[in-house]
Amino acid sequence: MKKGDFGELCTLDGNTFNASGMCSDPSQQLWDPYSVSNSSSQGNTTRTQIIPFNNLSTYASPGNPALNGTPYQVSNPRTAGNLIDPVASKLMQMFPSPTQPIGSTGDLSSDWFAAGTNKDSQNQFDIKIDHRFSETKLLSGKYAERRDNFHSFNCFNGPADPCTGGPVQEHDHLLALNYAQTFRPTLTLTLSYGFTRGAVDQTGIRGDFPKLDPVADLGLPAYMEVSGFPQYPAIRISGYNGAAGNNIGTQTFSIIKEGQETHNLLGGLNWIKGKHDLKFGGEMRVHRINFTQPGWPGGQFRFDKTGTSQLLTPGAQFVDPANGPSDGSGDGMASFLIGIGRMSSPQPAAFNGPYEVPNNVATQNFQFGGFVQDNLKVGPKFTLNLGLRYEVSLPRTERFNRMNWLDPNISYTLAADSAVLPGAPPLTLKGGEVFASPKNRYNYDTFYGAIQPRFGFAYTLPHTLVVRGGYGIYFQQPRSGAAGTGPWGYQGFDQQTQWIPSFNNLTVLPGARLSNPFPGTGPKLPPGNSLGSLNDVGFSAVGPIPSVSHNVPYEQAWSFGLQKELPWKIVAEANYVGKKGTHLYLGGFRENNLLPASVLQLDNAQLTDLANTPATNPLLGYITDPLSPLSGATVPKYQLMLPYPQFTGFQGDSPPIANSIYHAAQFRVEKSFSGGLQFLVTYSLSKSIDGASATDDSISWLGGGLNGNTLAVQNPYDLRAERAVSTFDIPQVLQFSYVYSLPVGRGKRFGSNMDAILNGVIGGWQLNGIWRFAKGRPIILVLDSTNPIPTFGQRPSLTGLLQVNNSSKASMVANYFANACEGAPSSSCPSSVVVQPDAFTFGNAPRTITNIRQPGNKNVNMSLFKQFPMSRFREGMHMEFRFEAFNVFNHPNFAGPDTDFGGGSFGQITFLASPMREVQLGLKLYF
Repeated sequence: MKKGDFGELCTLDGNTFNASGMCSDPSQQLWDPYSVSNSSSQGNTTRTQIIPFNNLSTYASPGNPALNGTPYQVSNPRTAGNLIDPVASKLMQMFPSPTQPIGSTGDLSSDWFAAGTNKDSQNQFDIKIDHRFSETKLLSGKYAERRDNFHSFNCFNGPADPCTGGPVQEHDHLLALNYAQTFRPTLTLTLSYGFTRGAVDQTGIRGDFPKLDPVADLGLPAYMEVSGFPQYPAIRISGYNGAAGNNIGTQTFSIIKEGQETHNLLGGLNWIKGKHDLKFGGEMRVHRINFTQPGWPGGQFRFDKTGTSQLLTPGAQFVDPANGPSDGSGDGMASFLIGIGRMSSPQPAAFNGPYEVPNNVATQNFQFGGFVQDNLKVGPKFTLNLGLRYEVSLPRTERFNRMNWLDPNISYTLAADSAVLPGAPPLTLKGGEVFASPKNRYNYDTFYGAIQPRFGFAYTLPHTLVVRGGYGIYFQQPRSGAAGTGPWGYQGFDQQTQWIPSFNNLTVLPGARLSNPFPGTGPKLPPGNSLGSLNDVGFSAVGPIPSVSHNVPYEQAWSFGLQKELPWKIVAEANYVGKKGTHLYLGGFRENNLLPASVLQLDNAQLTDLANTPATNPLLGYITDPLSPLSGATVPKYQLMLPYPQFTGFQGDSPPIANSIYHAAQFRVEKSFSGGLQFLVTYSLSKSIDGASATDDSISWLGGGLNGNTLAVQNPYDLRAERAVSTFDIPQVLQFSYVYSLPVGRGKRFGSNMDAILNGVIGGWQLNGIWRFAKGRPIILVLDSTNPIPTFGQRPSLTGLLQVNNSSKASMVANYFANACEGAPSSSCPSSVVVQPDAFTFGNAPRTITNIRQPGNKNVNMSLFKQFPMSRFREGMHMEFRFEAFNVFNHPNFAGPDTDFGGGSFGQITFLASPMREVQLGLKLYF
């Protein structure tokens, strides 16, 4: 294959070629991608010329006359091997040779295996110095430094390896200074300064191969280095197992350059005045981050069988003479060697991967806080705690103002392309991106409302009974602090150029190949703020919306409890705990380009027309980028009803509009170590309800994701309907842990004068255990295929209450639900209470279901320790033997079932939440 002979695609399974080179199995035949019989964008496209014997090295393609005079025509027409792309050919030679006999694994995609190790070394040292100037003045300082060098395994042992991210070096520093002065016994001052600095340098594979040069090594155009990070392209080939996501080439996101530091200055005054213990203080913190992490600095290119298949119609990749169009034909590796990415008919094709010119950010923000607290001893049995804290966190700034935000009300004009619409007047548009400037550097508003009162009390009743309670307000850190490139608000400063392997993105003729993926001007460069509010027109506008993101989440917490001291050093507690979250982030719910609520009054026919009927595009000739869905002659009719029709999306930060409530009864019995025994028993009975269990975009799946990445908000105009039991709610948890030193051996109750040898065998044993029993989390139903009102969401519908299949463990694993299933009715599931809702309707299933839950957890871990004194060798030295068993009773703790209705495995439990029984033995030397 490395030289272009793919004959084994046909012959591996016993098929043969005829005299003209056609495989007896049409699904294993390669076709010339330039031999198209239909070059329009409509209808099926059938390639007419086979590649005889599947041998690219001996086949001479004539190209296609429609490509004459373009950079897309095949080179050296009618020359043997002219289909082979020179860059792909060089990369092809960098694949390692098979480690298994070809075909021994049953296919051609799994004939190579490798194993290796990742290397890691860490060094750290700490220095602490104390200096007492006098009895009342003390200065202390600490410095710590850590270095970490990590290197992952290079699978291919070469510069095109897809496994390794190259060497990683981390270097951290910490400095802490503390000064304390006692003015008098009742008045003390403390001042502290802290500084941390951390740096991460992950160089990518070029750290191992510093002379790596994609232009000199592979023959790629010079423009492939404009990212500033010379790297080989990342190649993904469908149908072949990749060693690490990619099949060959640079591992994506493998380069990280990060440096961050924090300065923290605190001061506090403690004054005892009569019954008052007063504390005053303040702090100032500055946080700085410099960061870049290019994802595709050498580009990412995807290949599949469509580059060498016969028929370019999705789901039909070759024409069987007997049965017509069938799935198959073509090969991803052969398409790669030709250098033609995945295609479909009609175009535009799905994106094949971007080339990125990355953003580099340097952000900082300041935080200020102050507090006052009074611990008031009202009487010998009654204590009050009164406090108030206030914080202000200024939004981040970027050193060179490389940030943006969204303004829903900004007005601007969009000019027409004079070549398409000569003389057309400009359009006035509303809503767009705004960029930071020296006079306006924040892309969030400053929040000044973080007032945080605290109150607590403790009262001692007779018979060693204590009653305690309290209330406080606690604000979360806002999302506007110093950050890397992860948060929203850097549009225009990172540019991704999509590779289009079809001619003009309109026909099925081959276009740009791997060896010249962006002919002409090369990849696009970041426009920065030069386009102003025209940036991203035709695509999705992204950035925080200050007016929406103004509030900061906070929590009110309160508690009341009793504590009783019992004999034998046992303390028992019973507490009620409550919490209320306000202005919580609704993670993932970022879209503001929504149809108006009035569409809910339309009937199904009107909604069908709105969603599926194309309308004349008034932006034709104004938006001309062929990759924009808004550049064509028509757009979906609903697009014209959106508040920002010039954008496919208008996405702000996750809005702080959700809330939560939590109530719990918590019980605790603890015995301090005495008589060789200590234990802790805890039990909680709780319930958590919220409108957003996921408060961050990175864990939006926790909220019951729609298509795996967005919260399943059905009706954005009725968020009260999203309120449900929290997805992480576990209503009951019982846990018992203990340490018991067996009373056998020298100095123990039994055998206190035991012989030394016998004591070494049966004395000094310690038994430990943790027993935990917990109920399961709620069920979260989602739809695999939705048909909602455009810009709205959709969940399944329920015709009854879900029930658990308890007939047997095997039945429960096969289908967790006794009365819900996919597909046609059967004897095991005659009907399903979970159903697909009608198109353009809301499902009636709540966000979470609690009448049944996911399987609970029952786990017991136990261990037996034995110590062997070795003080004769060194004072305090001893050896410890450990016998540890996890999940002692080998109880299967099943994970939750698949709840993706329509996905093919609905109701099935496919993995465990924790491993089965594990036993380990160990020796540990203390010296």
